[in-house]
Amino acid sequence: MASTYPDPTDPTLGPRARRSALRRREILESAARTIGRRGYAGASLAAIAQDVGISAPSLLHHFRNKESLLTELIAYRDEISRGGGPTSFDEGGQALLDHLGDTAELNACDRGLTQLYAVLLGESITEGHPAQESFRARFEGLRAPVRDALLSAVADPSLDEQDVLEAAAAIVAVMDGIQYQFLLAPESVDMAAVTRRAVRAILADLRDGSGRDSG
Repeated sequence: MASTYPDPTDPTLGPRARRSALRRREILESAARTIGRRGYAGASLAAIAQDVGISAPSLLHHFRNKESLLTELIAYRDEISRGGGPTSFDEGGQALLDHLGDTAELNACDRGLTQLYAVLLGESITEGHPAQESFRARFEGLRAPVRDALLSAVADPSLDEQDVLEAAAAIVAVMDGIQYQFLLAPESVDMAAVTRRAVRAILADLRDGSGRDSG
């Protein structure tokens, strides 16, 4: 999901637009901290605004409601995680699979954003959560390119389609699940190493065909 708001570093912005973009960025950073600590339900707009040093009505000048702030926050988190531009993920194939470990390494360096993501993901399965559709679309959007990357890396036309779909889902599951272990014990869990090991194991499994149900 791409951000719908201007980047405050955009040199084409005028002074007023730049000030507005900077304020939105401050609000997003405050929301990331507050929601990461309290969860979505426990993070009020008033608390987020207070952290920035503005009033709640002033915050609503930039984001029409809490749900729109959450939507933009998820997009903002994704942009930071991707580094703001094309990455080896976009190349597909083995480059994409290698990039997954690099992503885990970057996430380990930004505990705040990793905690925000983990909190929102956990909450999103609850009934009526506003981030639920975003995460559903996110997983669908991740499984497909990972599936294609696996097909390219293994290069075996006889691969069973269901095997590859399950393998892609397993990789995404490892990447998200390991974040919770890391957040609880960062000194004991290396997210990048675990992610890379999982990718290697799943690739080996597909190559030797042992993932196929022999029953």
